[in-house]
Amino acid sequence: MTLPDRRGLLIVSLPANDPALAQAARDAGADVIKVHINVRHLASGTAFGTLSEERERLTQILATGLPTGLVPGETEMVAPEEMPELKEMRFAFLDAFVDSIRPYLYDAGIPVVPALPHSAERLFLIRARDLPGDWVEAAAVDSQGYGKPPEDSDFATLRTVGATTKKHLIVPTQRRISPGDVSRYFEIPQVAAIMIGAIVTGKAPGSLGRATGEFRRELDRLFA
Repeated sequence: MTLPDRRGLLIVSLPANDPALAQAARDAGADVIKVHINVRHLASGTAFGTLSEERERLTQILATGLPTGLVPGETEMVAPEEMPELKEMRFAFLDAFVDSIRPYLYDAGIPVVPALPHSAERLFLIRARDLPGDWVEAAAVDSQGYGKPPEDSDFATLRTVGATTKKHLIVPTQRRISPGDVSRYFEIPQVAAIMIGAIVTGKAPGSLGRATGEFRRELDRLFA
């Protein structure tokens, strides 16, 4: 599996590796979901364990049938000797900060999506541009902006990211993006996907399902 190649994708970044959350996302119309290992997730305040610790839950999430991306780590990264096991699990893509990507991640034989490390510094944009693949996670909002409404400067930054990398952009909800904000993001030609996470979904299946449904309806309206 890989990321679908079309605009208007809805990705749901799960705030925990919980099959009930994955099911709620699928039932509400998510195109893709994202899970994590070896991460303390700043936006959700959640810690994710190692591949072995999370394996059973990840297997259940993959069984929902949705294309599923994996963040394999940040400061601590999945080890080279774990790559055969990871490849066997058939994730759709790997997603890692551009400054933490290890060459052996490409051994999984699936796309590796570089994420900006909460900065649009040109160094990171050039790295993201030059790595293999067609996608970039445009996580360009500083942590001090988490949970706040979008600002005009965000859109200028995204235009710079798109123009420099020339890749499809995934916009994560570091800001408290609402469905009503979505059309502004897709005015930027390179933006192909919105990825909603804990800031807008909450951490329970009910709230996650409701948020996913609201974004799904708005994206369907925009791309009808």
